[in-house]
Amino acid sequence: MPTTGSGLLLLVVLLLPGLTFVALRERRSSERRPTAFRESGAVVFWSVTTEFVTLALFAVVRSLLPELTPDVGRLVREGGAYVREHYVSLGWWGAGLLAFSCGLAAAAAMRAAAGRHPSGMSAWWMLFDGWYPGENPMVGCLLEDGSYLEGRQASFNVSADDSPDRDLVLVQPLKYRPPGGTEARPLPWSAACVSARRIVTVFVSYPLAERAVGAGEEGAAGAGSGPAAG
Repeated sequence: MPTTGSGLLLLVVLLLPGLTFVALRERRSSERRPTAFRESGAVVFWSVTTEFVTLALFAVVRSLLPELTPDVGRLVREGGAYVREHYVSLGWWGAGLLAFSCGLAAAAAMRAAAGRHPSGMSAWWMLFDGWYPGENPMVGCLLEDGSYLEGRQASFNVSADDSPDRDLVLVQPLKYRPPGGTEARPLPWSAACVSARRIVTVFVSYPLAERAVGAGEEGAAGAGSGPAAG
């Protein structure tokens, strides 16, 4: 571990692309709890990979535009003297290269999250985000006591483990059918929180899918009612 402030800052800068990758991957996919070793390995791997690619591209740019890029050879030979003389340009180039590395890591994280196999996701993630990302579907919950609660999905626990110790938040329009009832009636409340431990079955209706089906039916009906070709 670094023992000086500058050493700590350098460590954070070097690992920032990997931290960007891990943070965005967790944000865009079902939350898993890897071991500290795997988490650290992912941070180091993606930091080294993206920074290597960035430096390789910088080398290409340096060979094509030597007058517009820092002189790495002089930087190595002269060290602090060269830095003091060109600290402004070195600062801008360093920030730009770091931002580019973080951008590569972010793109890799989004790609990794989009390409994850359903077997690594929870059932809730597949229902509420995996099939129709960005949708807030209507959700019906049949509870263990025979009651039924319906509402629009607002948030859910994104853990990759299908654990009963998590909650689902539903918002208006809310409907509830008590045990033994025959009709679900509207509720005046703004939101409801349901424990997964009490849910027996979950029913989901996707607005996007419903609109697509409706458009298809209208198109078929229009084609069927059109004039016959002579």
